[in-house]
Amino acid sequence: MKMDSKQARRVLQEAGTRLRRMEELQFERLLFGPQRKFVEDESKLKAAVCSRRAGKSYGISLLALKTAMQYSDALVPVITLTRQQAKRIVWPVFQSLNRTIGLGLRFNHNELTATLPNGSQIFLCGANDESEIERLRGPKYPLVIIDEAQSFRPFLAQMIADIIEPAVLDYDGTITLTGTPNATCTGYFYEATRPDSGWSVHNWTLLDNPHLPKAAEWLAERRDKYGWKEDTPTYLREYKGVWIKDLDSLVYKHVPVIEEFDPGDDEWFTVMGVDIGYVDSSAFCILAYSEAQGRCVVLESFKKASLIPSEVAELIAEAQEEYGLDIVVVDTGGIGKGYVEEARKRFGLSLVEAEKTKKRAYIELLNGDLARGIVEVSRERNRDLLEEISILQWGEQRKLPDKRRYDDHVCDALLYAWRYCHQYLMEHISEGPEKGSAEWFKVQEDEMEEIEIKRLEKNLDQKFYDLEQSETPWWERDEIAAQVEPT
Repeated sequence: MKMDSKQARRVLQEAGTRLRRMEELQFERLLFGPQRKFVEDESKLKAAVCSRRAGKSYGISLLALKTAMQYSDALVPVITLTRQQAKRIVWPVFQSLNRTIGLGLRFNHNELTATLPNGSQIFLCGANDESEIERLRGPKYPLVIIDEAQSFRPFLAQMIADIIEPAVLDYDGTITLTGTPNATCTGYFYEATRPDSGWSVHNWTLLDNPHLPKAAEWLAERRDKYGWKEDTPTYLREYKGVWIKDLDSLVYKHVPVIEEFDPGDDEWFTVMGVDIGYVDSSAFCILAYSEAQGRCVVLESFKKASLIPSEVAELIAEAQEEYGLDIVVVDTGGIGKGYVEEARKRFGLSLVEAEKTKKRAYIELLNGDLARGIVEVSRERNRDLLEEISILQWGEQRKLPDKRRYDDHVCDALLYAWRYCHQYLMEHISEGPEKGSAEWFKVQEDEMEEIEIKRLEKNLDQKFYDLEQSETPWWERDEIAAQVEPT
């Protein structure tokens, strides 16, 4: 449809108004003390170590906007471990700012891009496998933000050296890392935030956030609820932003790694566990077990993002050809059913539905097998699994892994496959405590609590989505979101 001269004038006036509004935007008025210092820091390498609810996501969103406004037709990536994390944590901030300030941003919800009136574009992306990382190669950037950097696997160092540092060269640009301390005190983010690392390091907590006026009271209640003391590692790490080693917070603590696998003359059976995802990665884990030896070895594991059903089926078929799989155990929840049907129809594969109940109890049993050396991991083809295991932490109550901040897809695939092997390797396991005993009631209580946690997690994304789409001002969202999260 053609525009007449009046309409064209109106469009140009509106574009000019929005451009002036962005040029006149005073970011310092939207930021508080340490948050403002971080955004205004002109260092080329800067990092922020924050507690939860500190307002970190809002700070990096404004930093991205401020940088994108300084250049026309520039690209500014905001990278989290997965696209789903980016969509949940950062995307709502841009939408809220656009509504409240009238920035004139154009959003592409499929691509997770926000385009400014000057043609610059902020885009959100995940980086939990090599195919996603490769998408960052090529363009030039004035700023690269890596959020939740504590959750990244060791490839972060290579990604920064090989892809990001060359990409900011044209602009003499800035690389920014933000996150909360992890339990192992390891990784690129940890090293970057050490003294004399060459990075400009900022720290602040939820107690510095003026938009959470009841933060001190809320935190005191939480400490009382969980029995946290001043030196409790979880409290120091999550709410004081302090690096402190806490290996008890890791889901898998002892992982025996072998360099070579010699099956000997005994008969071995092979099992593949598959955790289906699309926005998140699909993960695959192949185990071999011997009843004669009472031993299980993880032969290979890997994950890939954005796989369609036929691609998942092809990967299972390839593994079938290479390993002669005796059984394939698949998570059929959510979108998994369609993937399973595709594999059955196209390749005639025999698939078993993964057993997912009593997850916490079976994680502890697997931990026991790992500690005793009954389950071992072959180093050669299990990089993804070993990297996940090295940083995967429990949630605050230590009932289930913290899936919202750490990737656990390969770990889940391992658990599905191992649970199938388990019944053959561990026939001596007791049926459980006597019905009516104190131990029996404790098991029932734990199972009911696990069901409730799963129910809350199932509805959590919807609740956050509803909050994101509401008219609630951004400064009230952190407090509301704290109440939405399952405790």
